[in-house]
Amino acid sequence: MSWKVVLAGVSVSLIFGFSFLFTKNALDHLNPLTFLSYRFFVASVLFVALKFFGLVRFERKSYRKLWRLIVFQPILYFLFETMGVARINSSEAGMIVALIPIVVNVLAIFMLKERGDSIHYALLLTSFLGSVLIVGFDLTAQNLLGKLLMLLAVFSAALYTISARKLSKEFTPEEISFFMMLSGFVFFSLVSLLSGQFRLVLNVHTVSAALYLGILSSAVAFFLLNYMVKHASPILTSLFSNLTTVVACLVGVTFRGERVGFEQILGVTIVLASLFVMTNRSRQTKTKSFDQGKVTHDNENTIIRVNLLGKNLLLTPHAYQRMIERGVSLEELKKVLESEKSHAMVQKNGRIKVSDGHIEVILQLSGGALYLVTVMRKIE
Repeated sequence: MSWKVVLAGVSVSLIFGFSFLFTKNALDHLNPLTFLSYRFFVASVLFVALKFFGLVRFERKSYRKLWRLIVFQPILYFLFETMGVARINSSEAGMIVALIPIVVNVLAIFMLKERGDSIHYALLLTSFLGSVLIVGFDLTAQNLLGKLLMLLAVFSAALYTISARKLSKEFTPEEISFFMMLSGFVFFSLVSLLSGQFRLVLNVHTVSAALYLGILSSAVAFFLLNYMVKHASPILTSLFSNLTTVVACLVGVTFRGERVGFEQILGVTIVLASLFVMTNRSRQTKTKSFDQGKVTHDNENTIIRVNLLGKNLLLTPHAYQRMIERGVSLEELKKVLESEKSHAMVQKNGRIKVSDGHIEVILQLSGGALYLVTVMRKIE
């Protein structure tokens, strides 16, 4: 792993870890709806500027499909999160957010029909016990409401993640982020104005929080995450996301004098350990499945005949990595490319998509050679 990936990962963890502190500081002077209007205004202006200068580009698509994502995030997630952070410590909020990957695993069982073995379910149960410790037992009415709101934010983020699995194949991260920021600004501004809560408060806490969350958390961290995904494996990326929780706790204790109980520290340790083991097991399972195709990384390249195009396909080590991450074996890839029932079409960017209805393969012609760009398993 290069030092650039490490630097990107640490930077993302620091940005997200400090975000709870900035939110908490701003909410000392603003109500949640007004602050969310501030935040998404800055983020929207930033993305409009990026589009104006040609740094991000959008194609003609049916963006109405994104409403399912926008409802879960930014609307429900940030509404619940901001109202929750207003009622509990920022360090506690950071620990509860660590439950998102666990909830995604649970919901995937019911919504995506993904099944695991007995060890997987044991790890989920362990993480649930850890989450009970994080929420704690010494609860006041205000504290309990804040934690329940944060748990609703966690479920909203998990539902967003599951919904995004399918739509991310049709829309780019830039397109999704742009419409999320713009929708967040319009929604929270309208609700704040119509409820009579909107007021202009410009001080160092509100302005710095809006700039920090609108620019760093919404844009800079987004680009750093893209860099990490491109140059590091998912298991390493998840490790850095776990660091965010640690940073949030340290920041809350250091800058706001918050106290974190021993049982909460134990709970977040259990959750992060369970998540690490689940991610590592998933990684090993996918690698084992791929190795059954008798492809090794020692090979400089591998050739598969693409019957639809009458050409041989070059699989580079980078392409192998994409297949491992998505759990697609060599035999499955060959079946798609060699089947007479598969369909091939040329995309607007010149790349070729081959699909059998279950697996999509993206190919690129370059210098007379045909390369594998990526492969995706469609969610039914």
